[in-house]
This record gives sequence, structure tokens and C-alpha cells, in this order.
Amino acid sequence: MIKPMLVQAFITQNKIALGNIQASFNTGKLIRKEPSFLLYEIEAKGYLYIKNYGGIVHFNIFPEHIEKINQYICTICQTHLTSFKETLSIRISNEEPINATFDELVIPQITLDYVHIICLNLSQSAALFQYQNLSSGLLEDTQKYTSELELKGHVSLGRKKLMKFIGAALNLKNKISEHLYIFETPTLAWDDQNINKVDQLLNEDLELKYRYNAIKEQLNIVKENLDHFKDLNLHQHSSKLEWIIIILILFEVIHVIIEKII
Repeated sequence: MIKPMLVQAFITQNKIALGNIQASFNTGKLIRKEPSFLLYEIEAKGYLYIKNYGGIVHFNIFPEHIEKINQYICTICQTHLTSFKETLSIRISNEEPINATFDELVIPQITLDYVHIICLNLSQSAALFQYQNLSSGLLEDTQKYTSELELKGHVSLGRKKLMKFIGAALNLKNKISEHLYIFETPTLAWDDQNINKVDQLLNEDLELKYRYNAIKEQLNIVKENLDHFKDLNLHQHSSKLEWIIIILILFEVIHVIIEKII
């Protein structure tokens, strides 16, 4: 019986410059590349998958090599690993159908397409952990201001801080839309039913669509609240301008009256 293989996915804080990695990384052999990823064969049936949005996936690589590779990539790209991680055990069996459970995937053999589709799904799962953490943080901050609005009748959120808040929400939403293709079938799964089945099983097992939609809903709530805060901010600003104009007119009237009296 073939020993199960472990796949571990990590996510970095910032994007990975694939050009820098390709130019300097001399461990293993580059066997596939596209503008969004690099796939290396590091050792016998051991692969490294690097995704431009910060995904690093180790497929059946010795633990002592994983830490060194992660450190090297982070140094080259001037970033660091987040605490988010996804793992999966791969079991090879010709006697069982392709199947996925909570933490194990059964496939008939190891091919580059299997490796690629598995690494792609795990890197997306790790990225979703990070994006979910960021969106939850934005939602928590928003709830603080809605509570303040309920209790005090106003929000202590300056215009500049509000604009930064809106920018953070929009930036996160754009990152997710740019880098994750949760609802699209990868091109390598178009013509191979087995690869397509693995893609669907992992998508369901890792709850990628559910988590993606949950993040999207959180960001929509944040955006809706921020729009209300923006309207309140504009109203307060308009009120201040109106009072300034009234005061200036009042001063002008008083000035005219004084001149006539004198």
C-alpha cells in the first residue's frame, strides 16, 4: 500500500513576484508556468506550486524542505507568511473511485494535472482564510460605529478615516475578484472528466463557494454601512457650511447696520 501524501498550502501577506522567483529559484525543475503560477518538481513525486496572489503549496515535500523554501520565497519577495494554512492527505488507489472526505482525497495516480488541480484548490482555500479574516475585521470595525450611532446619535468617523475605510473594503473586494476564480472551471479540467471531478469534489469539500459568498456578503454589508456613514458625513459637512454662510451673512448685515448708525 502506497503511503498517503501530504499537501500543505500557505498564504503570504503580500503578492509573490513570480518573475523574481523564476530568476533566482534553483531548487528543482520548473515544469509548468503561466502569468499567475509556477509549478516546480522538487523531488520524486514532490512538487511546489506558487501562485501570484501569495499561495505556496507543497505537494509531498519533506517537512525540513518546506520551511527553507517558504523562508526563501518570503525573503526574495519581501513578505512573510500569514498564520493561515490548508492541508490535505492524498491517497493513491486504483481499486476505489475518486473521492474526497474531510481531510483526504483518493485518486488513481499522480499526474501533473492532478497535482495542479489539487494545488490550485488548496491555494484558493488558504487565500479564503486570509480574506475571511480581513473581511471579518472590517465588519467588526463597522459594527462599532453602528453601535455608536445607535447609542450617541452620531459617528466619530472623520472624512479621511472614512475614505480609508471605504478604500480598504473596495481593495479587498477587488483582490478577491482578481485572484480567485471559484465559479470557473479551470482549463485543465475541461477535457478530463477525472480532473474535473477532483476539482468539483475539492470545491465542495473545502466549501470554497460557500466561503466566497460569505465573504462577499460581509463586504456588501460593510459597503452598505459605509455608504450610510458617508451620507451622514456629507450631511454634517453641508450643515457646517450652511452655518458658516449664515454667520458670514449675519456679520455683513451687522456691519451694514453699524455703518448706517455711524
